[in-house]
Amino acid sequence: MIENTKDFRFILDTNVLFSAIRYRGKPFELLEEAEKKNIEIIVPEYVYEELRIVFERNGIDFDLVKGFLSTYTNISIVEREFSDDFIGLAKSVVKDRKDRPIFILCVNISREQPFTYLVTGDKALRDVLNEIEEGSTITVDEALKMVLSK
Repeated sequence: MIENTKDFRFILDTNVLFSAIRYRGKPFELLEEAEKKNIEIIVPEYVYEELRIVFERNGIDFDLVKGFLSTYTNISIVEREFSDDFIGLAKSVVKDRKDRPIFILCVNISREQPFTYLVTGDKALRDVLNEIEEGSTITVDEALKMVLSK
């Protein structure tokens, strides 16, 4: 568990964000509590696009989702250029091709801005990222504990 909770922010993966919007479980609680405590949540543009595809495939108008997300003052959708330095690394250690962009983003951000954590339920992605950048990737439960202890 991360000890320093002074100034931190989260990157959410697609599944966590989908669950936060679609259901009212812990991912939703994380969104709510993070906003109350003014903790920044970053949504990479490609996660946002993947989210659009998932909701549309489930017959849900994405404009409703955009409207919902826009009610949060602490959520930012960010576009990020990839560093070519980590593309080869991502190809060699991340088996799921769809996880490679978020892997690259997280490695870049964790080196530039410590205390930025990827929140994911994907154990394989968590394990590989934490091997490269120890403690950079956490579960929803861990993120929620950090927020509630702030």
